[in-house]
Amino acid sequence: MLTLLKMYLLPPGIIIVALLFALVVVWRWGRRLGIAVVLVFWALSTSRVATLLMDPLETSVPIATQTQWKQAQAIVILSGGRLFGQPQLNDFDDVTPMAMQRLADGARIKRETDLPVLISGGGGRRGTHHPPEADLMAFRFESSFGLPTRWREIQSRNTEQNALYSARMLRDDNIGTVILVTSAWHMPRAKRAFENEGLTVLAAPTGFTARAGFGPRSFSPDMTALSNSYWALHEYIGLLAGR
Repeated sequence: MLTLLKMYLLPPGIIIVALLFALVVVWRWGRRLGIAVVLVFWALSTSRVATLLMDPLETSVPIATQTQWKQAQAIVILSGGRLFGQPQLNDFDDVTPMAMQRLADGARIKRETDLPVLISGGGGRRGTHHPPEADLMAFRFESSFGLPTRWREIQSRNTEQNALYSARMLRDDNIGTVILVTSAWHMPRAKRAFENEGLTVLAAPTGFTARAGFGPRSFSPDMTALSNSYWALHEYIGLLAGR
């Protein structure tokens, strides 16, 4: 129910709802409201607005240095969704490009530090074509990068649960300082969640979005920009809800 509600509180769902509201409910003022909604949709679809939304998220958490990595006892990589029923994998699920990007940076840090790796992400069910995301990530971590994982946290359904269940597993091995790998725009909320569970977090953000200038193309509609606006708004709502 919460996931369904979120789909209609973020673009493009909220835009569609507003347009329907304008056309059906507020007939007298519908034209003005409809024009306003279209303009908002256009703005969110431009790389200029997406950059303005993303920039505070991606620059608010300092990136930990390699010198700081020496303090860490483990690497935590957060999952990033799944691709259902991939034919090349005999209809098993696979990780998304975003998740693969997180794995790639996690592998780089693993090779430089040789720290044990925890992958966090639930959903799905073991023994099916749709296993937990941590299992999918661990498979890719080994098959694509030739690296092992020590822990797989498979209960979580959101960022707060990523932190809750991962912290429990890490505390069992007396681990209190971790290098956290996730997308740059997701790092502020993820870092806060893990710190709320008593862990010391060294941020290793990845997947920074492209910065737009002020040329004509930066004000033209673009699907990538709309996706970036979606994730930025998603994070702002999550940060507010967490407070």
